[in-house]
Amino acid sequence: DLDDVNKIVIVDGRTGYKKTVTENEVIKKFLSEIKDIKFIPEENQEKREGWRYSITLFQDDEQAFQFGLSEVNENYYNTEPDIYPIVEDFYENLDVQEE
Repeated sequence: DLDDVNKIVIVDGRTGYKKTVTENEVIKKFLSEIKDIKFIPEENQEKREGWRYSITLFQDDEQAFQFGLSEVNENYYNTEPDIYPIVEDFYENLDVQEE
């Protein structure tokens, strides 16, 4: 249940930096932007190297769900609409300390 998410950690796969969000309104805005994105399984499921962003959702300080922009539970997907610009814009505009 996404309503119970109280923390989001986004890791930039290019730099290794991560940003943590705990502000309820910021979390709700981000989740509303991605909740209707369709994950369409790719035909080619061969293992890949590297990733752009990793997103981890927490409920009561416990990891509830983790996914990448094109991989969920070791399965590869395309997204409709493309999730990358949504996550990148959110990450770049977060006013939080990078770790």
